[in-house]
This record gives sequence, structure tokens and C-alpha cells, in this order.
Amino acid sequence: MKLLYEASNFTIQARWVIPFAILGIIGVLLLLCSRKPFFKLLSAVCLVICAIAALRFCFGYVQVIQAYKQGNYKSVEGYVENFIPASSGGEDQEDMEEESFDIKGVHFSYGDKFIKKFGYHRPSTQGGYIKKDGQYLKIGYISTEKGYVIVKIQERK
Repeated sequence: MKLLYEASNFTIQARWVIPFAILGIIGVLLLLCSRKPFFKLLSAVCLVICAIAALRFCFGYVQVIQAYKQGNYKSVEGYVENFIPASSGGEDQEDMEEESFDIKGVHFSYGDKFIKKFGYHRPSTQGGYIKKDGQYLKIGYISTEKGYVIVKIQERK
């Protein structure tokens, strides 16, 4: 089996961090430089949003990446069935950006609109590894409240 993807290689992308960093900087500047109550309240809102985003990120990391690194995941092996590719983009509905498939009755869906869950999320339309029905794959996955998160992909040569 050829290893195509592994969650332990997860990297933080700047496009996820920059908006919250800017919001945090604005919040700190407003807190330090303003004297009016409205701007103090605005700074508090900015900082609370940043804190919530940071906590969700840390929780997601621990729940998925750490669980994978500790070997706490399931595997399913077989042929890809019911493959539905993501569209090329530009739609208004987020579900149009998602891709899905089944292996032996286990349903997976993911997309690159925004990283909703840690793990594999690159659709075939953007160079992803899962491309069609009939591919023989071994998928490592973790069950979360949002569904199954793919943490490892191996393909039979």
C-alpha cells in the first residue's frame, strides 16, 4: 500500500490564522488606545472572538491529530463506491463544494471551503487523492460529532 496522506503532517495555513490575528491586534489596540466605552466594548468583542477561535482550534487539534498520533482511530479497506466529486467552485451553497464516497458502508464527506474538521479535506477538483469509484483504498478515520475525519489514506498499487 502506498501512503497518500497522513494527518500527522497537518500544517497550519496562513489563510486560517491571518484574519484572527488582525482581529486580535485591532482588539488590543482599541483596548489600549481608546477611552470611550463603545470602543472598549468593541475591543472586548474582538478579543472574545479570537479566544473562541483559538480554543476551537486547540480542541480540534487535540481531538483529531493527537488521537491519530496515539493510534486511536479505525480503518476500513476496500473499493470506493458512490463517489460524488466536488464541483469546480463558485456555487453559493457550501454542500456543492463537498465531496463524498463510501467504502464498505462507511460514508465520508469533506471539502475545502473552510477547514471544518482536521484531517483530509482536499477535493479531487483541487488535486485530491480520492478521484473515482473503484479505487482500492485503506482509510484511517476518527469519529467526531461532525462525522468521520480522514486521518490516513493508503492506496493499493
